[in-house]
Amino acid sequence: MRTWLVDASVMLKWVVSERNEPEQDKAWRLLTAWRHGRIELAAPTLWQYEVGNFLGRRLPEEAREKFALLLNLGIRSMDLTEEMSQRCFAWMREKGVTFYDAAYLTVAVETQGILVTADEQFVKKMGDLGNLCLLANLELD
Repeated sequence: MRTWLVDASVMLKWVVSERNEPEQDKAWRLLTAWRHGRIELAAPTLWQYEVGNFLGRRLPEEAREKFALLLNLGIRSMDLTEEMSQRCFAWMREKGVTFYDAAYLTVAVETQGILVTADEQFVKKMGDLGNLCLLANLELD
């Protein structure tokens, strides 16, 4: 079974209910496929800090409830190894991306999974690695 890694940009689409949120339907399809056992979902533990920061700043009145919803999903969280961090630093130098974004992708590479992100700029910077999918282009089997 293929592992799909999700970053904060995708997870937030599960709990932020803004009108006309781009690609929210695709994010929901990904979550639904996981809940039905058709795919595996994972993310580096970093997601908790990124999502918590966004919710606390943008939706302070709803942050605790929305964060708890995501925590209670029980998506597998993965820590970086020293080798994985070295890959992140290399991508930072070579591609001009943040350590945070590189961390999500390096977990995808390590697990032979695919990172799904709504961050179009990150996808453009990284190019075609085979482990990266823009949410807008997501097609589940």
